[in-house]
Amino acid sequence: MRIIRIAAAIAIFFSSLGISSLQAQAQGEDEGIRVSASAQPNEVPLNRTAVVTIRLEWAGDLDRYEITRFDNPLVENLNIIETASANQVQVVGGLQVARQEYQYTVKPDGLGMAYVDGIIIRYADRETGKEYRLASSRLELKVVDPLPEPGSYLWLVILLSILLSSLIAIYLVRRIRARRAEAERLARSQAASEVSLEQKYGERLREEIDLRQPDLDVNAAFGRLAGVLRRYLAAKYSLPLISATTSEVRGLMAEAGAEERVIADTLAVLESADIAKFSGAAQMRSELERAYTILEGMLGTDTAPRGGAESAKRDD
Repeated sequence: MRIIRIAAAIAIFFSSLGISSLQAQAQGEDEGIRVSASAQPNEVPLNRTAVVTIRLEWAGDLDRYEITRFDNPLVENLNIIETASANQVQVVGGLQVARQEYQYTVKPDGLGMAYVDGIIIRYADRETGKEYRLASSRLELKVVDPLPEPGSYLWLVILLSILLSSLIAIYLVRRIRARRAEAERLARSQAASEVSLEQKYGERLREEIDLRQPDLDVNAAFGRLAGVLRRYLAAKYSLPLISATTSEVRGLMAEAGAEERVIADTLAVLESADIAKFSGAAQMRSELERAYTILEGMLGTDTAPRGGAESAKRDD
């Protein structure tokens, strides 16, 4: 019996040891630190930021554990531009929960994938003096195209600039075309209204001498005809022929490079006019008509009214 009692006592002892061990493990799980890591948002535009949060939670007082200070996480394709930390204690379901948060504001460097490496966290239980080690997970972020900045009117400025440039270009093209059309119109109008030197003096010859007049003063008509000829040649060759004598006219026209035929016709008209002027005798109407025809040929126009000369001859 004594042996049985001893065996039963030993069994009870080891059973109690096993129960105590299970209770201690459960308490460690309930009171251990839980670490989590998150990033918001997971897709971040190139010109925006994301917030990476490292959260530590455990049941009990805030001073239950001593957290060893740790460095900022290693990042790839990111820059840490701001950090923050906070302590918080809450009661959840009648159980006190302590929380520590570490936040990192990151800004992308370029398009593509970005990474935040896990953090090794070391802490010690102040009640037991034991030290523990935890690691957070590695985070991935996707960097996407940048968004328009709030209040940015750059796109509007660009659009208005393009529109304004187009309007200016259209206006300039139309203005250039209108100017060309106006210049062509003026050129045609000027060409239509422009009177050549020969036409001008042909009209003057017609105004000075009317061969249809039956009582035409032939000597006076010769003087007017010679005057028209002299003014025409002076304008055409830029010569001082108004007051030059007939003999001087030959030399001046030859120096100016006039054709021999033109010089001969000129002298024929001027010599007939000189005879009518200096002889004092009345000249024949036929001589006036001949000189008129010569000058008419030099001007390249038919200034005599049709039938004028023939009717004059019949009158004679």
